Amino acid sequence: MRAITDWVDYAEAQGFPQRGGASEAEIAQIRPAFQRQFGIDLPAEYADLLRVTDGFDFDGIVVYGLQDVDEQGGFLPGIFDANERLIHGVTSLDTPLRFIGEAGDVLFAFDTSEGQWKAVARYGWHTVFRFSSFGDLFGALMATTQ
Repeated sequence: MRAITDWVDYAEAQGFPQRGGASEAEIAQIRPAFQRQFGIDLPAEYADLLRVTDGFDFDGIVVYGLQDVDEQGGFLPGIFDANERLIHGVTSLDTPLRFIGEAGDVLFAFDTSEGQWKAVARYGWHTVFRFSSFGDLFGALMATTQ
């Protein structure tokens, strides 16, 4: 399996520039909030991605970063804001899903009740694929781009 940094390099080589990475202090600061919302420790692979790019955007595949707005004022969903919009939006939904990214009609999530990473349908949130880790989910996403 390719390293996350290799995938970021690949995306940039394909003409999809990425944001600058988050600092160690920013990553440390979100760990408790991630633990509360997702019920697990911040995955090492996700922290690795954040160190390289604070939010990943490649050919329609988005993995949320820490903030909704980048240095140039562009929008790329942030992990906590995106979850707030998806779960609470107009009315709160009771769901064990915590979202980490999206592509088209698919959302990428951690299921807190099953302890699994998943790709779920955007409409209906039924499971499309299951993954053993964030790294496996990210690798499978990127494998579809080659």
